[in-house]
Amino acid sequence: MRRALPAAALALALAAPASAQFHASGYLKTVFQYSRGTLDGRPYNLDTSRARLTLDETAGLFRAHADYDHQLAAGSYFRTADFKAYGYAPPSPWLTMQQTISTGTTNGYGHGAYRAWLGLEGSRGAVRAGRQRIAWGTGKLWNPTDVLNPYSPTAVERDERRGVDALYGRLGLGDLGQAELVWAPNDTWVDHALLARGRGNFAGWDFSLMGGKVAGSTASLVLGGDFAGTVLQGTLHGEWAVFRPQYRAGYWKGDLGYDYDVPSETSWRWLKDAAFVVEYLHSGDGTKDVRLYNYAPVLAGTEVTVAQDYFGASFSKDLNPLLTLELYAVANADDASTFFAPALTWNALNNLYLSAAVQRFGGTRRTEYGRLPNQLVLSAQYYF
Repeated sequence: MRRALPAAALALALAAPASAQFHASGYLKTVFQYSRGTLDGRPYNLDTSRARLTLDETAGLFRAHADYDHQLAAGSYFRTADFKAYGYAPPSPWLTMQQTISTGTTNGYGHGAYRAWLGLEGSRGAVRAGRQRIAWGTGKLWNPTDVLNPYSPTAVERDERRGVDALYGRLGLGDLGQAELVWAPNDTWVDHALLARGRGNFAGWDFSLMGGKVAGSTASLVLGGDFAGTVLQGTLHGEWAVFRPQYRAGYWKGDLGYDYDVPSETSWRWLKDAAFVVEYLHSGDGTKDVRLYNYAPVLAGTEVTVAQDYFGASFSKDLNPLLTLELYAVANADDASTFFAPALTWNALNNLYLSAAVQRFGGTRRTEYGRLPNQLVLSAQYYF
């Protein structure tokens, strides 16, 4: 049943009624990485080429969406100890929507749905079923309340946000409020998630409150919320979440940040149209002792940190209409390890973007970021 659902959903999405509005778009992308293995220190290269076709269909209240990928990965990474220990692909969601077609000693090829959902949507609310992005929280670098789509700030492709296989409902409450309900099923009740969230606005500030059961045990619970509002022409945002696992001590996570877009009329012309983000994260599930770091949840995709206190910042600016500079940094305040990723993106041709980035990890070998090797990342992406 679980394996038959994705094929049925995609077939329904493509079976458009005669009155339906249909839109197709997508991109072609290749990402080249050069680095060293974390386990054996062996230099490797890895090229990931992806063709994504995005299909959207609207017929009255009916909505359907599908992101269909073909992806080829090739390089000496497939000969490293890291590949033998961790594999290539990220943790798979519940539904089987991807398939590996062929593998070799230095390559792998597969296809499948990055996202695929069906639903009904009107002025008062929406219902969706399938693989989708459910973006909760106001944080830019971390999201303590986003327990369904954990996101690592050190990811190579930061614009790729893993979705969740779920049934989602949203109901509008007044002009600015809404109520949301998510059920993310799995093979056993232990791994189910059932969450609710309410959103509202007071005096120009957005607030939300969320809670429910999270994956991990039969009675693991979370209660949290977030806020965002204008301060000094920028946005102050924050999140908090209290977790009560069934079989161990509870803990809390919190995030506080500020983002600011420099206006075009600033007297500091070198900062014209620049954007800043600064953020602090506390993760009570982590530890301050490097000897006790637990990387298993990070590798499983359920956590994105191992320590307790982090600082992060980003800066982006258009150097000219075709060239963008981005500086991105994260620091583990407990072990003093750092991550720094400068990048340049050039709009070389219409709809074609070329990017060059360096991921620089600093710290001693035992620290969270110091244990990771530096890497060069080159990419080309064409939208159609």
